[in-house]
Amino acid sequence: MAQLHLFRTPEGDDVDLAPHVDRLRLWMLEAIVPLVPEVGEPNVEMLREIAPVLALRVDKTRTELLEAWSSDFGPEHLDRELCQKTLALVLGGGGGSGLVHLGVFSLVNELGIVPELIVGSSMGSLLGLLRAIDRTYDPINTALALPKHVDYNTMFKPFTGYSRYGFPGVFHLNLLRVASEIMDSLVGKGAPRFEDLPIRLEVIACGIRTGFKIDNERYEKAAKANPSMNPSSMTRTLRLFFSAVKELSKNPRFLSQVVFGQEDTRSFPVIEAAGFSCAVPGLLHYDIFHDDPETIDPLDELFESQRLLRLCDGGVVNNVPSRVAWESVQAGNIGTRNAFILAADAFAPRPAGSNMIWIPVQQIARPAVLANRPYSDYHKTFRDTPSPLQIVVTSYSKIKTIVETSREQLDPDEPYIRKALEPLPPYGTWRIGDEAEAN
Repeated sequence: MAQLHLFRTPEGDDVDLAPHVDRLRLWMLEAIVPLVPEVGEPNVEMLREIAPVLALRVDKTRTELLEAWSSDFGPEHLDRELCQKTLALVLGGGGGSGLVHLGVFSLVNELGIVPELIVGSSMGSLLGLLRAIDRTYDPINTALALPKHVDYNTMFKPFTGYSRYGFPGVFHLNLLRVASEIMDSLVGKGAPRFEDLPIRLEVIACGIRTGFKIDNERYEKAAKANPSMNPSSMTRTLRLFFSAVKELSKNPRFLSQVVFGQEDTRSFPVIEAAGFSCAVPGLLHYDIFHDDPETIDPLDELFESQRLLRLCDGGVVNNVPSRVAWESVQAGNIGTRNAFILAADAFAPRPAGSNMIWIPVQQIARPAVLANRPYSDYHKTFRDTPSPLQIVVTSYSKIKTIVETSREQLDPDEPYIRKALEPLPPYGTWRIGDEAEAN
């Protein structure tokens, strides 16, 4: 109740309820919040004593709202907004490490919850697309649809030197064909547009503004010297990647966040957006090689309005984009503003293990990740993840192991997630002071 601000009426209009709940909100900040500190135990005895006063204030505020807006909405609509949180998923990038998001899907599916919003960056955008294409979720069919027989030389072609919209990299990401085949396997049709998805999806990419200097020949030469993307022989190529990310991070004035899937790009092809979001600078190049006006025209408008030179991996500017999810909810994109934002971070620095090589890049991405944390209700930092280079999984058993490992890391917090998404009982059916319920 105290968080109410903009509220969507049954007719689809937004009304501002803040003036009617400001007194409740301020009172709770002064009287309730100090009793539930971020560090330490809550003052349970004081909370018990103040609960009847809180109940009276909530009841008074609710009555005032229903009287003031009686011609716009009724108690059923108000209580439905207050009693049920809607799930929004935020899926971070990290290459193959992002496969842990399949464990998040598994847990949410077992809870019987369908997300209404998914925001993904880099690998999180691809996994988000897998979940957003159908409101029902079959973990076995999804796992079986992932490419297990596509080798690295099919997925990644040497960079030719041609760069139209994408930041150059040693290898070109041949995503469109492979992803379209996955879509066809799961839902019987190929590449969707954002507006076609039954679950709202938003994809983060990094826009590089004009003025930044890019040396295409450098990556073309590297592609000729190392024409095969083999994870066991990537040392020289990874140096180029680390160098490109470092150079970009030193020039933040040339970087901007691009969010595909919002109103101006609702008709944009999702796979094309995910391709740009996964285009790791210096390593993976993604681009458009056709002239379909429904794809090219929005891109040209975007490049002109934001003065962009190229697009690359969303993780460069926002690897776990919880704020984008929060802003989308507040903008009314899923109707309700009462959302539970669950963020999954698969690319956190770890002081030991096989992924130590990625720590410099992870540390560059970390400030933005931490800045986004206040915008999520639950932020999971996965510590046991696959290698970022494990983009292609060769067997169902390996996918099953990844899901089981990520589920084990989520299990300690499963009761909290379940409780947070559990509907509250209808207003007036609970009793303050009932000792059995209080216990």
